[in-house]
Amino acid sequence: MSQRPPLINIHRLEEVQEGKALSAYPLFALAFRPFFLAGACWAVVAISIWVLWFSGLISFQFGFPAALWHAHEMLFGFGAAVAVGFLLTAVQNWTGLPSLSGKPLLLLTLLWLTARFSLLFAHYTPLLWLFIVTQLLWWTAAIYSLASLLIRAKSKNNYLFIPLLSVMALLNTIFIYAAATERFASASHLSHSMVLLFSILMGIVGGRVIPFFTARALGLEQNKTPLLDKWLLSLSAFGTVWFITDFFVQLPLKAGWLILLVGSLHLLRLSFWTPWKIWAAPLLWSLQLAYLALALGLILLGISDLTQLLVFKDVLHLLSISAMAGMILAMMARVSLGHTGRVLQVGKMITVAFALLLLAGPVRMLASLAGFPLLFWQVSALLWLCAFVIFLWFYWPVLTQPRADGRPG
Repeated sequence: MSQRPPLINIHRLEEVQEGKALSAYPLFALAFRPFFLAGACWAVVAISIWVLWFSGLISFQFGFPAALWHAHEMLFGFGAAVAVGFLLTAVQNWTGLPSLSGKPLLLLTLLWLTARFSLLFAHYTPLLWLFIVTQLLWWTAAIYSLASLLIRAKSKNNYLFIPLLSVMALLNTIFIYAAATERFASASHLSHSMVLLFSILMGIVGGRVIPFFTARALGLEQNKTPLLDKWLLSLSAFGTVWFITDFFVQLPLKAGWLILLVGSLHLLRLSFWTPWKIWAAPLLWSLQLAYLALALGLILLGISDLTQLLVFKDVLHLLSISAMAGMILAMMARVSLGHTGRVLQVGKMITVAFALLLLAGPVRMLASLAGFPLLFWQVSALLWLCAFVIFLWFYWPVLTQPRADGRPG
């Protein structure tokens, strides 16, 4: 008597095959591809809208007040997307487990895209709710995807990224509530706080990869500073919590003192990374100069919080442009080459893009000291746009085509 063959779930088989087919498509093979590409595109689109608006060339009703929309989209939109793309790619190396790809990665990308365009037109109440749902679902899915892999692999050294992203998501949630209920000063303060949270993330990631990349490229022994690293992380976290709290409750010590100390320690750490030997390698000096902007930006931010010598929001743009976006551009350039099996070298135009973005921060910071701040804003925005357009021109094929070495990923 012949044995009856097992029943096959045709629909499940089709879903698996569809998922595998989508994973084989280069753009959704790993998280850095769609999120680096989407983040860079949004850096161009959002800043183009912003500069046209503040220059009086277009009239547009944003979902939030224009300045808060700009802050939200640069931090919780552009910056968060690239950070998530990087972490969901790096976690595969940290854990040895396959990271998000295929249909789940496509859905996560669609959530992010839906949030961007629904907020743009969120003066229509249904689109405001669509934005809130998709933005928070995006954070939840991204954090779950990262945390599940780290916990499964017991990668304890990287657990700190789970609470860091969770606090970012919480800050985003409170920002949305504050903006939607017209608590605009609170929302603005939370956006400033998000810059400090990104400074912590830059300190952690930069502290790991910059000395490693530098030593490897130059054939040197890596200089490690474990005690300084621990102090920096602790003081950065404490200073950020202090800064957030000081807006709502008057504290005996100004947060500027802690921010000033953290910036000085970043400057000290940078001195161990042989910065005088990097100038022949754009992938090195772009990262180190972005880190220098982080250190100097925090020092100047501390001074602006303690004195009237500098405008706080202007200094904040040195951090958000030259440090945060500068490190993002440099990391996207290197990670995209490394994870697509290409030579770790960039041409002259990408080198120019690094320089333009690093210059955009000081130009924006000096706006209030100039007699014509609007021009400085416009020049800074133009430098930003040129940098990201150059990146997209050269990296679109890198991010959308298969690996150069024929391997998956």
